[in-house]
Amino acid sequence: MTAPILSSGLLTSALLLLTACTIDVGRSAASASATEGRSPPWAVTLQRQSSIAGSGLHEIDESDLRSGDLLFSSSLGITSLGIRAFSASSVSHVALYLGEGQIAEATGAGVQVISVQQALAHSDKLFALRVPDLTPDQATAMKNFAWQVKDSGYNYRGIIQFIPYMVTKPLCSLNPFSRNFRQQCVSGLAKAQLGDAASADKKAWFCSEFVSEAFVRAGHPLTQAQAAWISPSDLLHMREGDVATFKPETQLQYVGHLKPGVYLQAGKLVGLNKPKDGAE
Repeated sequence: MTAPILSSGLLTSALLLLTACTIDVGRSAASASATEGRSPPWAVTLQRQSSIAGSGLHEIDESDLRSGDLLFSSSLGITSLGIRAFSASSVSHVALYLGEGQIAEATGAGVQVISVQQALAHSDKLFALRVPDLTPDQATAMKNFAWQVKDSGYNYRGIIQFIPYMVTKPLCSLNPFSRNFRQQCVSGLAKAQLGDAASADKKAWFCSEFVSEAFVRAGHPLTQAQAAWISPSDLLHMREGDVATFKPETQLQYVGHLKPGVYLQAGKLVGLNKPKDGAE
């Protein structure tokens, strides 16, 4: 009895390591089986790699955005494809919507403020997630922070340090039965490999670090993990219905796609991205 269980566990661990996939395994919510005295079945939840929410693709325009929305994107370039392959994610970049058609982002040119149209032009796919309880004052504080650090440098050192961390981070998913273990493991690994990067006078940022720090400065942190430990993929998985790498303080809500991208457009043409019954 023990040998098959052990073999199954080793196989699951190997698959997780090879695919860099994070899962949660736990008992399902109370059901008819529980009321009849039987144990509820096990439920397996995989991290969602697609940018589409469970309700299906929802296309939006600039007028649907709110100040403080997170804008995730990818492109068809080699850099974007490499980041997505390396992080097993559908996104390679995240930016912050400031309102009035302006977006703040950290790229190789440093922290810049660009227009939504510029973002659409250099992205193949662009979609928004929202912090539902963000207040107008907090959104204003984030906007002020973005303008304060505008023209700051790009954190190349942080990106270089991130590479070995991204390689070893999947090890924390080898125990899918404990969400707390995984999150403590990831935090411990980040602290050991990336160190304590928090600084009030920081002068350089990478994209997800800048966005995460903006929420910290506004008094509404997305997670208790340090901003320099967070990747675009980590922020993506803080959305509702997903399996978070770092425990989110508030789950993000899917707003919609400003630009679905070539793959989602192709799926739309053949009817693959239709919402579920009853969803809009």
